[in-house]
Amino acid sequence: MNLNIASIRMAATNRVSMPENIHTDKNLSEGSSCISVSLFDMLSSLSTALDLIDFELIDHHNRVCYIATRLATHLKFSEEGINEIYMAAIMHDIGAIVFSDRMKLNNFEVKSAHLHGELGALLLSRFEPFRKFAPLVRFHHVPWNYGKGTNNFGEKVPYGSHILHLADRIAVLVDRRKPVLSQALMVKDKIKEASGWMFVPEFIDAFLELSLQDAFWLDLISPSMDRVLQNISCFPQTSLSLETLTGLSNFFALIIDTRSRFTATHSSGVAASATKLAEVVGMSATDCSKIKIAGYLHDLGKLAVPNEILLKPGKLTLEEWQVVKAHPYHTYRILERVKGLEDITFWASNHHEELTGGGYPFSVSANKLSLGARTMAVADVFTALAEDRPYRAGMKMEETRKVFLEMVQKGKLDMRVVEALFDNYEDINQSRRDAQEKELETLSAFRSYVGEKAGSSPN
Repeated sequence: MNLNIASIRMAATNRVSMPENIHTDKNLSEGSSCISVSLFDMLSSLSTALDLIDFELIDHHNRVCYIATRLATHLKFSEEGINEIYMAAIMHDIGAIVFSDRMKLNNFEVKSAHLHGELGALLLSRFEPFRKFAPLVRFHHVPWNYGKGTNNFGEKVPYGSHILHLADRIAVLVDRRKPVLSQALMVKDKIKEASGWMFVPEFIDAFLELSLQDAFWLDLISPSMDRVLQNISCFPQTSLSLETLTGLSNFFALIIDTRSRFTATHSSGVAASATKLAEVVGMSATDCSKIKIAGYLHDLGKLAVPNEILLKPGKLTLEEWQVVKAHPYHTYRILERVKGLEDITFWASNHHEELTGGGYPFSVSANKLSLGARTMAVADVFTALAEDRPYRAGMKMEETRKVFLEMVQKGKLDMRVVEALFDNYEDINQSRRDAQEKELETLSAFRSYVGEKAGSSPN
């Protein structure tokens, strides 16, 4: 089947790619609640976080995004179509987080790889601005099959999905431990062998034309990939409303919490507790919104913790504990690249610091710990104690009070913040409970879907 490139461009043009509620600076209404955080930076941080799940796939999302965007640009897709493919590519493997063995995605010949595409689409559909990109991710492992790949199980497959498929497979063929230019011929030959049955021939032609440039390959393994992606993106300068940034952070939290049944809904519980606690200690309305975002993001670095440690039911070894202990450091490194997120980054990554300076990972002492950081630390401990976990019920108020009094006496937590917690215990605890029950409904539906799909999968 011959592919009409013009019809693809037209189809891509007819889809709007910029998420709703994300505004260009010139369209911001006066008085709207915004902070200067760029969409590009937030997507880049999400990509970095996802790649922490497996060392062997570091920079995988960025590489796929680079290849897919270059292909769409070379094929003269509209600016909107290019943006759509860019955003889908940077998140294309989010569904893989539910697998304990993500490495199978690194095999060129992937059998029954559609499951993680389905799960990724389900995750994307939870955040309204990303819902329109879900179909591209859902079908990004559908083979072209000589034109039959325009439909899958009676549904239309976006052409962008086939670009993602090709980009994804090119990316996994490149071994970042070897000189990239020496691999170019092998990669091209392997891709050409799959023309027609796996990949769209016209898309392969575009890849072969791009591959004539040494710079294409060198960009692909560049240590400055963020800058490379920024140079090829078409995003306008944007500011995110606090509401949209909160929704995006909640989306991040859902990804974190799907990984462990032991701490499922923890991020939403911390976000709700921190918000209420911030209100009663006198933080401004804007800072209360920001600390909610910090609560959603505080455990982002746990994506770097392997599943065998994260899901271990027994006591951790010293070495395993040291891996877990590094998670707030990773949270900091992921978020620090996002300009405008400084307060949120500090609060989120310092939730295990202590007033005595004996916390981790930075050993920050009292004179450098802001009210937001102190509030976040109390909210994290409170949520961990009060929430139900598979191996124990949540502590009651008096049990919790004893733990907190001991921590205050040892100089670990701020006494004023702890007093505010217990002066408003029922209100804060109810907010935590409501948030976690709501999140649990989402996670339960997600896990049921995973079980159903995995049960019907050949793998």
